[in-house]
Amino acid sequence: MKIRLFLAAVALLGLTLPASAAFDANGCVTAFEPGTDYFQTRSSVDHADNFSVAYFDHYKVVTVERPSPGAPSEAYVLVQCGTPEPELGPELAHAPRITVPVHSLFSGSTSQSPALVDVGGVDAVTGVARRDFIATPALIEHMQQTSVVEYETSGVVNVEAVVAAAPDVFMAGGGGEADVGRIAAAGIPVVNFAEWQETSPLGRAEWVKFMGLFFNAESKANAAFADVVAQYDAALALVADVPQSDRPLVLSGQSFNGVFFAAGGKSFIARLIHDAGGRYVFANDTSTGSFQIRDSEQLIVAARDAKFWIQASIHYQTLADIEADDPRLAALPAAQSGQVWIPDALKGPNGGVQFYELGSMRPDMVLMDLISIVHPDRAPFYQRVFNRSITLD
Repeated sequence: MKIRLFLAAVALLGLTLPASAAFDANGCVTAFEPGTDYFQTRSSVDHADNFSVAYFDHYKVVTVERPSPGAPSEAYVLVQCGTPEPELGPELAHAPRITVPVHSLFSGSTSQSPALVDVGGVDAVTGVARRDFIATPALIEHMQQTSVVEYETSGVVNVEAVVAAAPDVFMAGGGGEADVGRIAAAGIPVVNFAEWQETSPLGRAEWVKFMGLFFNAESKANAAFADVVAQYDAALALVADVPQSDRPLVLSGQSFNGVFFAAGGKSFIARLIHDAGGRYVFANDTSTGSFQIRDSEQLIVAARDAKFWIQASIHYQTLADIEADDPRLAALPAAQSGQVWIPDALKGPNGGVQFYELGSMRPDMVLMDLISIVHPDRAPFYQRVFNRSITLD
């Protein structure tokens, strides 16, 4: 909050007027002129609540409110290449300075991949956590053609490899790992791509604009997001007139070692169920992520009237698989009718599940999938992208 107030005060004192500017092939200013606005295409943040951006003549300040669980807000200063370091107050004294556009980026989360594609940033990727976790075709092709550092092959971040590569920016996934702090301490600018903490589908998708800020690719990011919003709104219109009495109950989650992990009632999955014309079984829950149900009887009672079960385990192929996992789950009406849906139908060239990457940036496609499941009469010719159902034989 203090950072935002500081930025507002500075903005009031330092308004600049647009002017033409010359850039070289690397996107750097060739002759700096004070008072020139070097960011004439800007992004506004309208749906996401976990990041914001303030523009100044030759730099921009990006703030992430919840960079990782329990962590205070972070600010990053993005300085236009070819311009001087800005004079900043104490509020931003320790904020990472990053020259933009960046030309070398280490990606710490697969959910960043579709955003990198949208803003034209794939060629800048010089490091990834795990190659085999990535499902986005454009990034896989890039890794096949270019030397890309794999820095977390054993589940532990190889700090030395990251520091040796010296990327322009290390874009973490918002997990708050201690090793990421060591990378920052070594002088590598670290930022957190924490879209997963957004509770609305469009809020998550708007993080394409966050990615665009680092490449001065606001125009591409704005266009990509505008298309998602238009498609999402069109999907909403398909079920806008469905009365409450015709909105079926939907269960979401999966069982692991006897514990059922259900989507929170305030999560983005719960919002998608609502927007698809359904009613979520645990809509009254206040969790924004997932929550655990250890009492099987509680789950069975709550889900006994659910007609659909989504986000089920990718290990389920048939009803027999569910029965082997837990006979009580297999007895649920949704399971007995074959209405158990798993989001692994779309896979990348290496077999990776694209829902966990593309799904965050394209909630419009996820919503259409759910509408076609919950209200198939409203999308009779739609071909599902992410979801498949179990078979009963």
